[in-house]
Amino acid sequence: MSISANWQSTSSVSDLSSAEQEWLFEPNSLTAKLKSKSQIFSVKVLSEQLFTLSPEQQNLLSCATQTAINREVILLCDNVPMVYAQSWLPKSDASNPLHNIGERPLGDVIFQDPALKRTEIEIASFNFSHSIQQLVTLLNLPNRELLGRRSVFSLHEYQFLVCEVFLPGAYLYS
Repeated sequence: MSISANWQSTSSVSDLSSAEQEWLFEPNSLTAKLKSKSQIFSVKVLSEQLFTLSPEQQNLLSCATQTAINREVILLCDNVPMVYAQSWLPKSDASNPLHNIGERPLGDVIFQDPALKRTEIEIASFNFSHSIQQLVTLLNLPNRELLGRRSVFSLHEYQFLVCEVFLPGAYLYS
């Protein structure tokens, strides 16, 4: 599923509620924050497959490689879908600890390493005509304009892109 959007730096965004700012600009693990708000946290893996990076994605990742593993998941709190996430993990090494993590949250893996670095968080809104709304319909969630964030992480010279879209009913909207 494409989550191409008009991504903007945090400095160029205004008109966000304090709850939206709190969730969108969370510098630490979103997984940990979601876990703290729920009794049961789970990850549903939608797909994990080889993907050809777009020129924009290659530029964001500062990489020459064209192939990545695209991982699509839904993060659920108490069985309620909260976040749709995509990550692009350049396929540089089959033994990379971020590949084939199954239903383990990426956030649980990466935020344990003190070497983790993150670029500035960019945010975007997804209107009613965006393709992400098809997922909202499939999940039987109410339609609404959605907010998302993305950033590039680096871990021991390995860069990867993570995009997270907050689904209807997510704590961000309350």
